[in-house]
Amino acid sequence: MDFSIVWKKLNGSLTEKEEEQLRSWRALSADHENYYQKAKQFYANGSKWPLDKSHEEEAWKALQKKAEVVRPEKTKRIQFSLSMLAACVVVFFVAVVVLRPISKPSTNEGNQVVSLQPGKDRAILKTENGVYDLSSEASKGLQEQGAAQLTQGNTLEYHDTGGSNGKETYNTLITPKGGQFKLILSDGTKVWLNASSSIIYPTRFLGATREVEVKGEAYFEVKEDPSRPFLVKTARQTLRVLGTVFNVTSYEDDAEIVTTLVEGSVAVFDPGVPGVQKVLQPSEQSVWDYHEEKPHVRSVDVHQYIAWKEGWFVFQHTPLIDIVNRLARWYDFTFEFKNESTKQIPFTGKVRRYENLQEVVDLWEKTGDVEFKLERRHMIIK
Repeated sequence: MDFSIVWKKLNGSLTEKEEEQLRSWRALSADHENYYQKAKQFYANGSKWPLDKSHEEEAWKALQKKAEVVRPEKTKRIQFSLSMLAACVVVFFVAVVVLRPISKPSTNEGNQVVSLQPGKDRAILKTENGVYDLSSEASKGLQEQGAAQLTQGNTLEYHDTGGSNGKETYNTLITPKGGQFKLILSDGTKVWLNASSSIIYPTRFLGATREVEVKGEAYFEVKEDPSRPFLVKTARQTLRVLGTVFNVTSYEDDAEIVTTLVEGSVAVFDPGVPGVQKVLQPSEQSVWDYHEEKPHVRSVDVHQYIAWKEGWFVFQHTPLIDIVNRLARWYDFTFEFKNESTKQIPFTGKVRRYENLQEVVDLWEKTGDVEFKLERRHMIIK
């Protein structure tokens, strides 16, 4: 079997034929299945790809020591060798990338959180003519709206049909906990709305500016139009852009508004405070604490802040409280910390957003620093 198939499986890009190949290989023996699960765990913990040749032996030894991988036995149909497995290691993973070293097994092995599945594409659309559940058959009524269309890829798309009575009509798209959705505005601007978020927007932009209002988190690819600036309003700040790619996070239960610029430029300001404005350049981020008079700007690795759009959670020295907040919005649960100091334990790692919660929680429990217990949809962190 071509070991790149395992890599593609971990990245969610297998073809139907390759999926069947992998399934058959895993079913051949317990050793094969064990190898696959260990590979999956190492990949979820974080990896660096590609590795150069000098790291092959180091990666192979790390895999044997950390994951206690049993080398698959030879069969008539599939031949394995140490060099093949070492190459596999080079492709898939290097070391575990959680900040705290794996020092002991989970103390909460009996705790099962498998019932909490990851979020999916779902949202509620509010219009002048009614409310539509975009994850159900009820959304078919949208076809009667004319300007809005729900595509097969679960994208809500608007078209400028021309004609106007001189008044902008506003719609509101809302994602619940455990939901996300893609929106294409009438000017061609694309918006990805994260869980527990909302956006208010006109079905057609008629004025000298294009204005929307966001709560929660959204990723924008703004269609360039020099004659009509694009404005994004949040709880406190406003963003002014022309043609720009950026991510904005403005949850009501967060202490700050975070704007991360990927491409172009964006001006961050508070309409109520004249003269306070910051202009961001690519790979810069503005953080505006609700208790501060103006935002501060820093350089960042933007991937950490936009990875959710591509199906990943990426954490870089992130306090556990922030991690659990993100997980709670995506997996739809409430939580409490039994120890305040636990909230600030930092972690670095990368996990897929589409794993069930048990697999995600296991990564943090293995540090020996935290323990998770789920009671119905309420998580207790010790």
